[in-house]
Amino acid sequence: MTTPKITGIVLAGGRSSRMGEDKSLMRLNGKTLIEYSIDALRPICEKVIISSNNPNYDFTGCEVWPDELPDQAPIIGIYSCLKRSETELNIILSCDIPLMSASMIGFLLAKSADYDITVPVHDNGQIEPLCGVYKKSSLAILKEFIESGNFRLNDCIRSASYQFIPVDAQIPCNTPNLFLNINTPSDFGYLLSE
Repeated sequence: MTTPKITGIVLAGGRSSRMGEDKSLMRLNGKTLIEYSIDALRPICEKVIISSNNPNYDFTGCEVWPDELPDQAPIIGIYSCLKRSETELNIILSCDIPLMSASMIGFLLAKSADYDITVPVHDNGQIEPLCGVYKKSSLAILKEFIESGNFRLNDCIRSASYQFIPVDAQIPCNTPNLFLNINTPSDFGYLLSE
């Protein structure tokens, strides 16, 4: 049995308005945040690309795929990249979740067989829509939401063939702060202090 080909898509198209600077290029222990996300995807994905309208990522060695539409929203980036992807299986990972591990991504992938979208959910019910498996078969529902003007990714996921995978303390690959999302200077300060 051959291993299916997988494309990794790093979302880096946000405005970083709460951070005040491009968070994808902020450095932690000598590496940019976007490189952490790329490194988490590389062991699993045949190809890793960056979803962004900013072409300045040559240093990563990854192709940069721009949004098809001007509205800056994660759903636009996901839709644009899934359209271009040559694989049915695609892993979405935001550039601001630097502590994510290849083992957690592999865990989600292993449970994604029967659904178009598979994303983690925490004990408190919070889902992680920017760290999950999105198949090309989810394109139709993504397009439907975009065309209707509803860019809320969580709403779209719940209208798709989806599953939420609980990621609690019982899962060995779920370490503290694994899903830590870096949005503000204080978030980054916390990360530096760890």
